[in-house]
Amino acid sequence: TYNIMQPDIATTLKARKVKNLKATKAEIISAGNIGCITQIGQDAGIPVIHTVKLLNWAWGGEKPEGV
Repeated sequence: TYNIMQPDIATTLKARKVKNLKATKAEIISAGNIGCITQIGQDAGIPVIHTVKLLNWAWGGEKPEGV
């Protein structure tokens, strides 16, 4: 709902977060909030997956889609 209720702030915040995440040269981004996953995933160019899916994969589970 944050993206809907505060679109200007959300867009500015997303741009800053994506810039900082790209600067880390990360291969995967993990987040626990579906809104963050959706927003960041639009522009990151890096797979963005839920933290639980990342942990499941790390413990021998199924590889997350898009990774």
